[in-house]
Amino acid sequence: MHRLILLLLVVLPLTSGESPRSAFFNQKVSARTVALNQPVRIELTTVPRQIEGVSIEASIADAVTLGGSQAWRLVGKPTSQIDDKTRTIRVSIVVLPRAVGEAVLPSIPISWLNGEQVADFGSVKVEPQLVVGGEIKPMPAELTAVAGFAWGAKLDDLKETVGPTTVEGDHLIAKPKPGLELIFRRGELVEAAIDAGDITIEDARVSFLARWGSPQIEEAGVLTWVLGWTRITASTRGDGKGVKLALAREDLLARAVQARITDKVFGLLEAPAK
Repeated sequence: MHRLILLLLVVLPLTSGESPRSAFFNQKVSARTVALNQPVRIELTTVPRQIEGVSIEASIADAVTLGGSQAWRLVGKPTSQIDDKTRTIRVSIVVLPRAVGEAVLPSIPISWLNGEQVADFGSVKVEPQLVVGGEIKPMPAELTAVAGFAWGAKLDDLKETVGPTTVEGDHLIAKPKPGLELIFRRGELVEAAIDAGDITIEDARVSFLARWGSPQIEEAGVLTWVLGWTRITASTRGDGKGVKLALAREDLLARAVQARITDKVFGLLEAPAK
């Protein structure tokens, strides 16, 4: 019976602008309760494409980035698969929570179908903890600060503590401790770097996993953890000796980038003629 209904959905034609009653189905959410470092997979299946020229993956990515970015972060790229027989489309995305508490999952506009339809997935409870190898761990200090310096702290308030700064491009760098760099953008602490020249990434991997759990992204020997708004990337130094940790608060970094775009682009577009 299920297959008969599916075939009817595929075969019956739609007039322009008409919305099918069951345009998408088989909506799945991998978990309704997660720790801050646990990803959530969202899946659904739709009837065959009705609007040509729409990139399914790009439209989903844009929707998550614009509509759900305050609560969720997209991991990797959305995927879509077309069934060879029925031509139905199965889409899947993976997201990470930004904060603890009840978080509404991003809605997905089904832009490749008629009728401006939207798929909703409800909410997920995000617990204030990490899951590390099946064990529950408290959230680490680097979610709110690095080496005791609070994310978002003003450089003007820290000058006596962090010491002199150097200018590199559009940011300032302070080195208050050996091996530690604090990176300030538009006067706020947004990024940091830790240089451990006598430790290899192979030696450090187990310790990193024990602190942050499995990395959500691993590419070409570079390990990345996203814990709420804090991104931590571990890689081998450019000289091949030692490990470099790059930390960033993605919300503060996005705000600094947006301010720069406003200054360099929108400010010019909106400037009065002289």
